[in-house]
Amino acid sequence: MILTLQLLGYCLVFYLFCVLFMYFAQERFIFFPTASAHRSHQYRHVDDYRLSRGEVELAGWLVNPERAADRLILYYGGNAEDVFLNIEEYQAIDAATLFVAYRGYGPSGGKPAEREIYADALAVFDDVAQGLRPRRVFLIGRSLGSAVASYVASQRPVSGVALITPFDSLAEVARTHYPWLPVSLLLKHRFSSCEHARAIACPVLVIYGGRDQVVALRHTEKLLACLPPQSERLFLPLADHGNIDMHEDYWRRLLLFLGG
Repeated sequence: MILTLQLLGYCLVFYLFCVLFMYFAQERFIFFPTASAHRSHQYRHVDDYRLSRGEVELAGWLVNPERAADRLILYYGGNAEDVFLNIEEYQAIDAATLFVAYRGYGPSGGKPAEREIYADALAVFDDVAQGLRPRRVFLIGRSLGSAVASYVASQRPVSGVALITPFDSLAEVARTHYPWLPVSLLLKHRFSSCEHARAIACPVLVIYGGRDQVVALRHTEKLLACLPPQSERLFLPLADHGNIDMHEDYWRRLLLFLGG
C-alpha cells in the first residue's frame, strides 16, 4: 500500500512537471519562426515592405506592386512557413500580393504572440489600404494564418477571404494532440477562428484535405459550421496539410475565387 502511494506520488509530481513545462514552453510548440531574412533578392516587380510598430519593425515583400490599385492579396502564412518562398508562384497572378513575416519571423523584429500578431495584421491592412488604395482586397490564410485572416476579415471590409487547412480554434486542435493536458487552463494563444468567423460578411472559400494529420477533419468542419452558410468549400481527399497547394484543383479554384 505504501509503495503504491509512493508510485502515485511520483507519477503526480512527474505529471505536474510536464504540465508546467508545457505551459512555460508553449510558444515553442505553437510558433516556429523562420530564420532567413532574405535581405537581398533578385526578383523583379517585388518591392520591400516595412512598417514600424513601436519598437518592432515588420518586414515583407509586395509582389506586382503595379497591380495593387486594382486587386491586392494579403497572405498570412502557417506557423513554420517562410512566406518569401511563395513569391514566384504569386508573381504569375494578375494581382499584387503582400507577404509580411510575423513578428519574430525572418526579417521582422519582436516575438510572436496571438494578440500582437492580430494587431500587426490590422496595422498592415490599414497601412496598405491607405497607401495603395486598392479597389479590391482579398485575404489568404493558411493553417495558423487562417485564424489571422478570419480575424482581419471580421474587422475590416474585404472582397473575399480564402482559408487554407483552417481550424475552429487552436485550443481544440491542441486537445486532439495532447488529450492528457488541461489545455483550457494552459493555453495562452487560442487563435479561436470560430469566434471571428461569425462576423465575416464577405465571400469565403475553405480549402482542406482528407489526409491532414495536423488539423483533423472535424476541426475544419466545426469552423465551416461557424461561417456564413453560402461559404464555398473545396475538399481534396488526397491532400495533406503540407502538400495541399500541389493539387491542381487547389490553384484552379483559388484563382477563380480571387477573380481570375
